[in-house]
Amino acid sequence: MRSFRRKQNRFPHETGFSNFIVLLLAAVLAASQVLPVEAASIFRQLQRDIVVVIDPGHGGDNEGTKENGFCEKEMTLVTARALYDRLSQYDGVIVYMTRTGDTALSLKERAEYAKSVGADFLFSIHYNASENHELFGSEVWVPLEVPYNAYGYQFGSTLLTRLQDMGLFIRGVKTRKGDNGDYYGILRESAALEIPAVIIEHCHVDEVRDYPYCDSQEGLETFGYEDAEAIAMFLGLSSESLGVDYSGEPEDPFLQKVYTLDPDKVVQSTLLDDTSPEICSIERLSEDYAGLQATIQVAAADYDSPLMYYTYSLDGGLTYSPRQPWPGSNTLTGEYQDVFQTTLKIPEGTIPQICIRVYNQFEAYTESNVLEGYSVFLKPREEAQNPLQESSLETLGAAVSKTEDSSADSLEASAGGWLGSREKTQQENTGAHTIRIQDFILVSLLAALAILLLMMILQIAQTQKRYRRRHNRKR
Repeated sequence: MRSFRRKQNRFPHETGFSNFIVLLLAAVLAASQVLPVEAASIFRQLQRDIVVVIDPGHGGDNEGTKENGFCEKEMTLVTARALYDRLSQYDGVIVYMTRTGDTALSLKERAEYAKSVGADFLFSIHYNASENHELFGSEVWVPLEVPYNAYGYQFGSTLLTRLQDMGLFIRGVKTRKGDNGDYYGILRESAALEIPAVIIEHCHVDEVRDYPYCDSQEGLETFGYEDAEAIAMFLGLSSESLGVDYSGEPEDPFLQKVYTLDPDKVVQSTLLDDTSPEICSIERLSEDYAGLQATIQVAAADYDSPLMYYTYSLDGGLTYSPRQPWPGSNTLTGEYQDVFQTTLKIPEGTIPQICIRVYNQFEAYTESNVLEGYSVFLKPREEAQNPLQESSLETLGAAVSKTEDSSADSLEASAGGWLGSREKTQQENTGAHTIRIQDFILVSLLAALAILLLMMILQIAQTQKRYRRRHNRKR
């Protein structure tokens, strides 16, 4: 298992003096008993009700993504209502929604509404889809600006930990830079009004591994309930009616670390890594030609962000399989498995050229070497029991003799044109065999006619002999 670590500049000449400074600072901090700054402490320490605004994405003419019969603006409203109902049961929080019906609102209007009600945090509810319908998983987008970046990362880690327990693949907590700051308008407009905000992309409606989570009213409401629990944990809320108390520290060691982040610093793992993974190589382990499968070992590494997906190609990189989750990938902790083995199914009658493409958390990818030198993958054929069974194998491109074994049959069946001359020879042999049978029948008929003629001659001779004897008596 490997954990990524962002590259840092190191200066060899900084030795004794720098170490002395570090020790001095550590001593000062210890003496003053300075505790780590909690990013969420600003919310937990408020001596008033916390104001939360829920923003169901899209609405009106802006329908959002429409794939597989889904309509995002309707889905977000169902989830937002469930979130509102559950979160409103917690003490010390006031909850608002930017829209409660099919209303069209600009991103600026949504942020301004949040400002008008004194929002402490805005949560924008969304569902996802990708251009090539190949991505899957949940993610949270957070602002670039401090302190909102750390607040967003803290909440995103809390929610995605829960969604991971549901079985969803986790794409991480990330930022995306645009020409004027944040790429996403709701984050940009909210930050301009000094309101922390996040975008929750619950899952991809256009991918088979994701849409079962959101293809029902119950599934959409479940996401709302999970959002509410994560928000309550993040804000340190409790509910007497629900019998839940999140006012203490989280039990998860990972979240304990997340909750001690300095809000005045950007969380480095949220920043775009546009460099491709440094290592991606594969090696051949075994192949089962009759079973139509090949086993390979994959090794890859990215020193700036965790690996997230891989795809494989059987034609040297011309086409690739659907994406697969990278083994051991955890975009929250940065861990992933750097070496693993996988068995690939090979289509019958092909000679594969295998390669792998590995993707990191920000979709940058690297392609591996190509494995060649395989033979044709073919299932074994049953040996023919009689000439009639032999004729059924002609679809493989040649008549198969009883004495040929199944491996030879498979090889010949995939070889193509060179079998033509052999087939012709076998047809000629079959023709010659047919001629010999005809000759035998003809000879047999001639022999029978000769015997019959001989018998007739003998009969005539006997008749003539008896006639002469009678004639002599009369004389």
